[in-house]
Amino acid sequence: MVTPVSNQPRVHRSVWDVFRWPLLVGIVCGAGLGLALVGDDVWDALSWLALSLPVVLAIVCWRRAGEPR
Repeated sequence: MVTPVSNQPRVHRSVWDVFRWPLLVGIVCGAGLGLALVGDDVWDALSWLALSLPVVLAIVCWRRAGEPR
């Protein structure tokens, strides 16, 4: 049976708590795009790493969602 939502305690989070990680991922991806435009060799490798971050995070979160708590 599903418990009603009203019985669960409400957790109040600040704007910083909510947007900290998405902002960090956006900054890393933006840096990766910049590195891909201006650099060669090592910079290309760094840009690939930075741009693969959202894909890796999506896979990790997807795998965690399937696990029982």
